[in-house]
Amino acid sequence: MKVAFLVILLSLEGLLMFLSASIENFRSIKNRSTISFLASGSKEHHPGHIYSSEKSGHNVLKSSGFYGANASGKSNFLLAFEAIRYMTVGSGNLKEGDKIPCYEPYRLSKNTKNSPTTFEIEFLSRDEVKYVYKISYDESKVVEEILDFYPNKVKSNVFYRGIDDSWETIKFGGNYKGGTKKVAFFENNTYLSKAGDNASTPQMIRDVYNFFRQDCIGLRTSERFKINSSSVDNINDVMDKISKVLCYVDTGIKGITMTEVDVELPEFIEKNIPDEVRKIYIDNTKDKFLFTHVGEDGVEAVFDEEDESDGTRKIFSMMHPLMEAFKDRTVFIFDELDNGLHPHIADMVIRLFNDKTVNKVGSQLIFSTHNMQIMSSEKMRRDQIWFVEKNEGNSRCYSLDDFDKKKVKPTTPYHVWYDDGRFGGVPTINYTKIKSLILDLNGEQDVDPDIFGIVDSEEE
Repeated sequence: MKVAFLVILLSLEGLLMFLSASIENFRSIKNRSTISFLASGSKEHHPGHIYSSEKSGHNVLKSSGFYGANASGKSNFLLAFEAIRYMTVGSGNLKEGDKIPCYEPYRLSKNTKNSPTTFEIEFLSRDEVKYVYKISYDESKVVEEILDFYPNKVKSNVFYRGIDDSWETIKFGGNYKGGTKKVAFFENNTYLSKAGDNASTPQMIRDVYNFFRQDCIGLRTSERFKINSSSVDNINDVMDKISKVLCYVDTGIKGITMTEVDVELPEFIEKNIPDEVRKIYIDNTKDKFLFTHVGEDGVEAVFDEEDESDGTRKIFSMMHPLMEAFKDRTVFIFDELDNGLHPHIADMVIRLFNDKTVNKVGSQLIFSTHNMQIMSSEKMRRDQIWFVEKNEGNSRCYSLDDFDKKKVKPTTPYHVWYDDGRFGGVPTINYTKIKSLILDLNGEQDVDPDIFGIVDSEEE
């Protein structure tokens, strides 16, 4: 896995939100697939799940969930966002001649395994102006890079970079003003990654760069956020609120306290680094969180974080960035949101994002899950539910909203129909062959149930 999700807690000053994402020739995604985060169905069905931008006229979904069989490619669609983030931010650190690490083309076709990967992202800026960013790249170079925006609902180019363009020949639009435009870059750097990290460039390019750097946050299945107390104004107040949340979800936790503990440094540092240098550059302490539980007759006991369940630790790590997201617009991308969480807890997180009284700023939650309890017309809109299916190694995504609206209505039991295979995106399991294989492996002979008139309901 070359691409890794961002797992540190960043400064949350949310500015933008996604309108759509198109992905082509990335991992198991061969053909161009487009995910829309625009509300396409009735505004009367769960109107609170929509953020309406008065200036742009866009109605944007606050959450979108992806369903599909194991190995269908759900994670690859979410990993694409991190690849985009790397190209827009991290590629600026590549030296001349370095390979682009997130170049992972579809390898099951001769036509694609050496072809460029292409991403196209539509999003709203802090001023709720629509931007479109397109990037194509191969193993060693950026093939094409374009940024357009719609200042007056008419497209205007910010910059265009073709396959033969260098930093000296890149082309700029007339509305790209306010600073230095020409910034040197290598062929494996994006212009955005270099110009966005330069104080002399126009503010608009730095705003786009900082969205991808700061406000698009991802979490993989086994990862957790890191709470950095130095970045929190009042850590005790934050811990008090999080402990109340943990109490409200029935974890048995009464309170959380934080203390600093010494970290044992490697021997070569202890011996070779002078104390005055260590004080300036090396922090040999870390935050330690302690959890107070209440038992019989009011007896209290304090437990280390490592003693808590995986689910409790995941909820604990999620709560601070989630609470911040409802103050400043942020995009969260969670792979297998419900992993380690009770379905009711995962449902609570989604419900918070969809709640118009909580999520007033338009923060977005993009997640994958196997939790069919969430796939309900009482909890999600049709256009918020996506399916991922793989055929001969090629993943494609499609929305529940793509199905005939006369047949799939808001009153339809979505999860029941999905479980029946009516929407696709479910694994095909041959129980009979699996059973025969195991019996053969153990030196046993399979018995044909028809001989005795036995009907195996699981085989049916």
